[in-house]
Amino acid sequence: MKRRASLLFAALLCQAPGSAVVAQDSRIGDASHWFYMVKSRPSDPASEAEYNTWYDDIDIPDVLAVPGFLRARRGIAQDLTAESATGRGADKGTYVALYDITTNDIDKSIIDMYVAARKMAALGRLTDAFKIVEANYYRRLGQPHDVRGDTSAPDDRYIYARKILCCREPSVREGFLDWYRGGFVKAVGESDHVHRVSLYELYRVMEVLAISPEEVPHLLIVFELSAPTATGAVGSLEHAIESLRAEGHMHKGYLEGHATLYRQMSDVAAR
Repeated sequence: MKRRASLLFAALLCQAPGSAVVAQDSRIGDASHWFYMVKSRPSDPASEAEYNTWYDDIDIPDVLAVPGFLRARRGIAQDLTAESATGRGADKGTYVALYDITTNDIDKSIIDMYVAARKMAALGRLTDAFKIVEANYYRRLGQPHDVRGDTSAPDDRYIYARKILCCREPSVREGFLDWYRGGFVKAVGESDHVHRVSLYELYRVMEVLAISPEEVPHLLIVFELSAPTATGAVGSLEHAIESLRAEGHMHKGYLEGHATLYRQMSDVAAR
């Protein structure tokens, strides 16, 4: 039991010695808005209820007590392989926690998270029901693009997170950002179910062994969607992206990495 708890502790604490800083240049991106994405799953299918109770009742409130951590959303991966011709987003059994952070010193915020996790451990507020899959910090690049208001029911909200394996060359990166802000956002904004699009750049990898070398560096596009079904949520978006490709308007830096569609389970703001 102690060994399992210590392994969880190491994953949850986000220890700097086991992490890797990717983006270093403070001139790129937004220096005050950040994003922490944690993928996890129950350590045992039989412990799923315990895992979800711990996440909702203990972990999320404790994390939102950390200065700068302002919002937490949770989602569960949707398996599209049986529903969609795209076959993307099959991470069955995986959950995600998405934290919006506002800070002028992200490294201090990461340390604050580390300190908070130590307190959780000291107070016995960890659980063996939790297994981390991947954990990364991202810098937001520019403002989110609000396409339309979201008036959907809570159960109809989805988050589609897509890694883009770009950009090692500065010239490619700048060209990609210009294309993204212009043609890409406009094209996906015409799809029926998209109401917000946000772009992030990988800043720090917290679980080095959980990410493949070809994914460093990468950008992350987060689509907030509303639809009655998972297929409906992603279908029109994929069609808009394929139309860009078919018309020869796809940027060479748009190299698709892993993508997962999550049904949003909760959305909690810091008090």
